[in-house]
Amino acid sequence: MLIDPVILRTGQAAAAILFGTAAVSKLLDMRRFGQAVASYGLLPTLLLTPAAWLLALAEAAVAMSLPFDAVRQPAALAGLGLLSLFFAAIAISLARGHRDIDCGCWAFGASGRDADARTGLSGWHLGRVALLGALLLPALFDASARAVVWVDYFTVLGTLAIAAGAFFAIDALLANQAAAQKLRS
Repeated sequence: MLIDPVILRTGQAAAAILFGTAAVSKLLDMRRFGQAVASYGLLPTLLLTPAAWLLALAEAAVAMSLPFDAVRQPAALAGLGLLSLFFAAIAISLARGHRDIDCGCWAFGASGRDADARTGLSGWHLGRVALLGALLLPALFDASARAVVWVDYFTVLGTLAIAAGAFFAIDALLANQAAAQKLRS
């Protein structure tokens, strides 16, 4: 199946940017990310540090591979695999009633947050993971032969700006969710 090149490139770039910022945020504060991975209670202690490093490096690899057509589709599949893993971990934690843990999924503004603050989990986290998965889906297809014209570049840039703004807003809302609930009580 062929897809419009603008849709392909927009999804490809947005997903690469989001995976890249998430990976950098985690790699810059591996202690905190390791604590977030541990808080899910899904892995034995011996595997926590290697798993945290593997997840962050896998996100970085996806981000760096997505822009290259030769490896775009395998990178998109790897990204969808990571997102499936994240979705499952969040869903299991929510089902267990573990809502007061740091999701470990911060991509924007992580360095400005209090390192001891816990963002808490909610169904919104599952929605964010699904939305990122939707951004990856076009990368699984090949581009149609339609010629890309000058206005298409503005479309891609505008859509990327909107996507970045939306993910920044979602991240900020999720980060402040616990504080807002404390204010309500």
